[in-house]
Amino acid sequence: MKIGIALGSGGARGSAHTGVLNVLDREGIPVSVVSGSSIGALIGAAHAVGLPVKQVEREWLVTDTHRLFRSFLPTFPRAGLSSGTELKKILTDVLGEVRIEDLPIPYAAVACDIDTGETVVLKDGSLVAAVRASTAIPGIFQPVRRNGRLLIDGGLVDPVPVRTCRDLGADFVIAVDITPRPVPTTQRGRNVWDRIGEQLRDGLTHQTWIPNSLTELLESIFPERPERPLPGLYSILNQSISILVQEILRQKLAAHPPDLLIRPDLSLSIMSYLQAREGIEAGERAAEAALPELRRLLAQRRRRRIDRTPRA
Repeated sequence: MKIGIALGSGGARGSAHTGVLNVLDREGIPVSVVSGSSIGALIGAAHAVGLPVKQVEREWLVTDTHRLFRSFLPTFPRAGLSSGTELKKILTDVLGEVRIEDLPIPYAAVACDIDTGETVVLKDGSLVAAVRASTAIPGIFQPVRRNGRLLIDGGLVDPVPVRTCRDLGADFVIAVDITPRPVPTTQRGRNVWDRIGEQLRDGLTHQTWIPNSLTELLESIFPERPERPLPGLYSILNQSISILVQEILRQKLAAHPPDLLIRPDLSLSIMSYLQAREGIEAGERAAEAALPELRRLLAQRRRRRIDRTPRA
């Protein structure tokens, strides 16, 4: 039975993928088919090449400001902030110059055709080029040219590519979802200035010598605000993207459900590359919690295969 893993998009939250693979490796659960979108394509490529999980973990943990700047080095080409040339060099250093069809296990990266919105499955050719295409964040990295197409981040069309994993030959698919989910944009109640105003009003208005005019002035400057404050522009845009991705993912998983879905509990943003340890540990916790169900499902699947085996 071939166990496959579909690794989802999510930027820096991808460190959790390493935590999940760490647990599977430790428990002796072989992953012999890999598909990935965006950061999932990168982590999946490292596994498909045969890099030890601990080495991938070290790559996460040695990431610093200098390395981040080099990866996202602004070159201001026409189609994005960065041409991706430096990122390609880093990927080549880590993955080597190999072709997907020469990998020891089946692998595919998912990208998106920016002209048509179609899902493009990359399962041959340069591994580094495939990863670059799948991780080409719109507006950050310029699109990657391939066979007349312009390819961008695969997370736009298939955040957790379960179907691709099955198409590669996986009999049992573990999906790892690290996509950010919508969260409250603002907290209910007053902000810091409201609290200061409240303290001033309460403190001064209890003094009988304060004239009514000053009390009215304080109330006009610091009015009571029982309703929630409006979120900022960044929060609104970020939340909108999360909502869109979650809706795409919901439809994809409904159409092509995995055998097991692992969702690490992450508070990291998609740009929290300097907090990899937190992401790795979250992935480990989620995988460990899923182990009993994983073992039960694998045992069940094996029993079915035995029962279907013709007897002499």
